[in-house]
Amino acid sequence: MTGTSAVSQIGEVIAVLGIYVALMSVLSVSVEVIISWFKIPIPWLQGKPSPAAALKEVESWLPDDEQVQLKGRVQALNKVLEALGEAQIKENLSGEQLAAKVGAATTLYIKKERTRRAVIRAMAVLVGIVLAYLFQIDTLQILAPLSPEAPQLWQHALGAEGAHWAGLVLSGMGASAGSGFWHDQMARLRNAKALAEMATNIGGGAA
Repeated sequence: MTGTSAVSQIGEVIAVLGIYVALMSVLSVSVEVIISWFKIPIPWLQGKPSPAAALKEVESWLPDDEQVQLKGRVQALNKVLEALGEAQIKENLSGEQLAAKVGAATTLYIKKERTRRAVIRAMAVLVGIVLAYLFQIDTLQILAPLSPEAPQLWQHALGAEGAHWAGLVLSGMGASAGSGFWHDQMARLRNAKALAEMATNIGGGAA
């Protein structure tokens, strides 16, 4: 295999990947838009401020008076607890009691935030699969030129219909990674394409 043919093959791979990444970018943006629509009528899906962020925000403008600072921290923490759907705390707490409440609220926040993100990710996968089906974005079919044997293996294992659905599911899962992820992949492909073109020019000049 000559250097020119190798560079040519690399260019073909980049072209196939470019088409795939572009499709996935559009698909992921569509998923994000639909998920954002769900967040409007379902407040639970919206992100909540963390106890640490709420306390940091109020500390920047609280006066030096210790009692006033303690009261301000309690009020800030109560706003977080209200957003989390938990009972608020009294203002006549000591510093040690407040620290314990902050720790408990932080633990609760992390638990609920993980659950919220897991639900959103599952919704994104489901929405991605639905959109992939509607637009017939089959990952296995699109990437088939990279490895002609791979589609045959999938079809042998799952059947033609099963392989097609596997490709749609993979597209939906890929879209759930988010538009930022696919934007980064597109940037990497651009860099790879620039390097391939540079190698072609160097090879052509050497010839």
